[in-house]
Amino acid sequence: FNTQYVVTMIKDTITFFLILSYLIFFVIWLIWFYKSLKNSGKKKKNLYLYNIIGFVIITYFFSFIILKILA
Repeated sequence: FNTQYVVTMIKDTITFFLILSYLIFFVIWLIWFYKSLKNSGKKKKNLYLYNIIGFVIITYFFSFIILKILA
């Protein structure tokens, strides 16, 4: 039993599930963002700002985990 192979398999599995969860998060975020834009009145400027900042932070967080920690 090669332990390096097992560690690589575990890292690949975690990476796969993180990417899958990110894609699910992205779809849910798009649906939520669309609905909140539809329902908002004149506060669209703040809505854009907060949603884009939140999305960028989550994206960088997932990227950091996948590229730095699991690499």
